[in-house]
Amino acid sequence: MRTNIFFLTVITLILMLSATDVLAKDEVYRWVDENGVVHFENQAPEQGGAEKIAIRPNQNTENQSSMDVSPQDANGDVDSEVSYAQQRRDERARKREEADEEKKLTAAGCEHSRKVVAQLEPMTRVLVEQEDGSVIRMDDNDRLARLREEKAYIARNCNQ
Repeated sequence: MRTNIFFLTVITLILMLSATDVLAKDEVYRWVDENGVVHFENQAPEQGGAEKIAIRPNQNTENQSSMDVSPQDANGDVDSEVSYAQQRRDERARKREEADEEKKLTAAGCEHSRKVVAQLEPMTRVLVEQEDGSVIRMDDNDRLARLREEKAYIARNCNQ
């Protein structure tokens, strides 16, 4: 007899809990009263002037996996609305990538300048190939000016 009452009670509780989810409305109205107080209710006020607020359905009722990382709308498209925190993470990642790219370019420039200095410093006679394919000799003034430019670049960018 006791077990029958127990099972009847459990079944009744299960039915009541499942019925509350079915009866729950996803409509919320926002309105401001004459004192400037903002109210949120599931029924529109009688005097009108309420704004209906769209509420996203609960993920549990949609049977979505909790492992789903990208928010999706009803059509399965990725939600275009990205959270502020995600925007900040994306921005920091983009800045890190730009900084890494800048470091790579600077390192390549330093390597090039060091090679040029290594070629120009000991030599007094430097031959330079022109764009048209002809070869000319660089005079000492041009060589020393180019050497100063490359050393200045190295001092500015490479000795950090």
